This record gives sequence, C-alpha cells and structure tokens, in this order.
Amino acid sequence: MTPERPITRHEPSLVFPPALAHVARERLTPMSACLSRVSDEELVRLLTTVFFAGLETHEGEHHAISVTFVGRNASDFVMTDAAAAAGVPLYRWKILRFASPRPFVPRELAKLAVASDDRRMYSAVGVLEDGTLAITGLAREGVNSGPDPFVKIVTSRPGCLSIRSGRELVIEYERGAILSVTDDPVSADDGSIRGALTAIARSGDVEDHVVPHYLDSVSFLVREMIAHGRGGILIISTDEEPRSSESAPYRMVLDSSLASLLRLAWRIGGAMPDPPPRAAFGQLLRSAFLTEAERVAEEFGRLTAIDGAVLLNRDLALLAFGVILPVGGSVAVHEHKTRADGTAIPVDFDSRGTRHRAAATYAAEHPGSVVFVASEDGQVSGLLCEPLTTSVRLWHLDAKAA
Repeated sequence: MTPERPITRHEPSLVFPPALAHVARERLTPMSACLSRVSDEELVRLLTTVFFAGLETHEGEHHAISVTFVGRNASDFVMTDAAAAAGVPLYRWKILRFASPRPFVPRELAKLAVASDDRRMYSAVGVLEDGTLAITGLAREGVNSGPDPFVKIVTSRPGCLSIRSGRELVIEYERGAILSVTDDPVSADDGSIRGALTAIARSGDVEDHVVPHYLDSVSFLVREMIAHGRGGILIISTDEEPRSSESAPYRMVLDSSLASLLRLAWRIGGAMPDPPPRAAFGQLLRSAFLTEAERVAEEFGRLTAIDGAVLLNRDLALLAFGVILPVGGSVAVHEHKTRADGTAIPVDFDSRGTRHRAAATYAAEHPGSVVFVASEDGQVSGLLCEPLTTSVRLWHLDAKAA
C-alpha cells in the first residue's frame, strides 16, 4: 500500500520535554497517587531523562524505553482491590527490586530496554529519601485496568513519549508537540458508531452486561493503533467469517476471540456472592481471562502497524492481517455532523491517500461494519455506512495540539 499523502493542517507550537511536566501533573494527579509527593523539578527530570533515553542505542540497536514511575512508593506489590478483598494473589504491579539502585540516566535505561521489550516489563523509577531519582528495579505489570497508582512512560521511537495511567493514554508527545486524543468514535456524539458496534456485538450473542466491556475493548484496540504511530486500518466486521479474509496473505485459523474471553470473565462473576473460597477462585479465574483478553488486544493493536488492514469478526476474533483492500471508484463520504440547516457536509476523500480511500471503499461495500483508519501524522477516523444508506459517514479521532 502506498504511503499516505501529507494532510494540510495547522502547525502546533513546538515545546520541549520539560513543558510536559505541567500537563502531566494536571492530567495525571486525579488518577495516579505516585505524583502527590513529587516536586515539579523531579517530574521535569523524569520526563526529560526518559525522552533522551529514547534517542540512545544499545550495542547499535534501538529499543523502546518503558518506564514505570512509582514515586516514593516502597511496596513490592500493588494488588487489585477485588483480589485483595477476596484473598487472591493477583497483582497490578510487582516490583523486582535491585539490591542497590542504579543511576537514572539515559544510558542505563537504554541498556535495560532490552529486557522491557515484552510490553509487561518496565524499568521501575522511584524517588529516593534524598530526593534523587533512581532505577530501583524492574516492574512487572499484571492485571491493570482502571486508575493506576503508578505512571507508565514509553518511548516507542526516538522523539516521542507516551504517558499512560493503566490502559488510559493520557499524553502523546511527538515531534515537539503535545498531542491528545480529542474524540472517541466508540462514544461519538450521536451514538451511531457505538450503536453499530453494539449491534455487531449482539449479533454474536454477546450478553447485554458484557457489551460495555466489548466496546471498551474496541476503544483499547483503537488506542493501540494510535500508540505505535505507523498508521493502519482496523475493521470490525458484522460477519462471523467475512469473505474479505479469503485472499489475505496472513489469513488466520480461527482461534479464541476477545468476546469469548469477556463472556467467560463476566459469567464467572456470578460466583462472587458465594462463600469466600469459591469467591476467591472465581475472582482468580475472572482476572485470568481479563488479563488474557488484554494481552490479545495488545497483539491485535500491534498488528495494525503492518501494511494492510487488520480484520476482526463480530466476536473480535482475528481473521486476517495485512489485508490489501481494493480501492474502488469515488465514494461519497460525509461528516457525521450536519450543517445548521440539516444538510450533510461532504468530505473530499478522493484527495486522501490510498489507505483512507481503501477504508472508505470497504465501509461503503460492507454496510454496518465499522472501519477505523489512522494516518502516520496522528489523524484517526471512524467510518460507517449504515444499512439502507448510500453514504459513508466519518468521525474524527484526531491527535491535535493540546
């Protein structure tokens, strides 16, 4: 697939990494307790050092820098609330502590990045008693949804920083600009994409109480596509076995789906009111299924970096990736919002790159399916052609200057 054409847009004001400290504190303080006793100076040093570590190489190779900032927390475990109440040994974070802290410098982070290529292992950075920052060990992430007491900072490529609390992408910094996800197609204004995804879930026999978790998984997949910064296409099909996968170079043997893992996890929830031993075992099983679902979603999200589309069926099972979508003739695309007089606002997709035009063609030819398409420059769109209509509607999920 040919590269996307540059899209003309307003150039954001450039900022240096220290300017991230104020934004990070403002956005993370309600979520992450580790910042409560951290000074602005310490926060500036944290973000600046991680940023410059992302420019380093180790033995001639560049690796993503993954840091978990624990602040002044000295605990080796952070347990999930439900697991702690049920007496289940499930953790959100486990710190593998060094006998002696290592210097918090770019060279050390680059060396440890070789061990943190596994997306679940991070360099643990904390504040020592004398106020200096140090690498105190390795942090292993377990079951970690919802607000996170720690902060995750990742440089997937030189010149970029992603800051997360749990699964929530809080700040994306790239090429001197602070970016933020301003709109989520899954919860779009008029609910059409959310409604389409809900209909897809129910067509696959997803129970009503599981549907919100299904939608959350789709949001997570979209954010994973944003995070790797290479652009891509993600298709949520209305069918169980769409024909589009038949000619794919990477066609998959049907395996377990995200929907099936979510069903199992939330059916097990019925065991929670039982006596403590069974409740604890139920919590253990539920957390195991949710952890597996999150791991699978991460894998699917990374596959969107490969040229072509990632195709999921209505159960969110991976059917194929690297799918080369045909580009048809001119497709009518309109903004999901209308003008004040109620008329549709057309979008000129003929001037867009091959990726966007292919995504629009697929959406037009497969009414009801939801297509998410991301450019390398940060723009993300949701495309949907509702049944009995001829026009594809567009939702923006743009990364814009904050």
